Amino acid sequence: MLRQRTLHRPLHRALHRAVHRPRHRPAGSALVESLLALAVFSVGLVGLLALLAAALLESGNAGLRSEASLLAADLVAHMWNGDRSSQALQTRFGDPDASEYRAWLQRVQSTLPGVTAAANQPQIDIDADRRVTLTLRWQAPGDRRPHELVVHSVIAE
Repeated sequence: MLRQRTLHRPLHRALHRAVHRPRHRPAGSALVESLLALAVFSVGLVGLLALLAAALLESGNAGLRSEASLLAADLVAHMWNGDRSSQALQTRFGDPDASEYRAWLQRVQSTLPGVTAAANQPQIDIDADRRVTLTLRWQAPGDRRPHELVVHSVIAE
């Protein structure tokens, strides 16, 4: 019985050491893991910043679209005031030298970016049935192409 206990004890110690042996990590592995975590975090942060920049740009574009819609509605409202015959509408708004058109054009140029005498001029088409097509264009600094709003309206009697 003594002999059996002696053989069992060294085997028990060897198993105990194997199970409870501290695991040694290769030197520098914590640094590598930290750098990897920092890289993943940085990529996520850059993506978030790009998303924020796009949201701010679209917010500005939405504001300009809203302004263009208000300017178009203002012009149509002015067309409803006064004589609404096809000839009168052509005289008041179809002629680029008409005083009502010039006053409205000044508001457009002061409100929308990129509307100048040389570029992005509004277009107003009035047919014999008093169907009005108004096209507004504007181009904010940094935009590759101008934005466009087209409004159709019928000025009835």
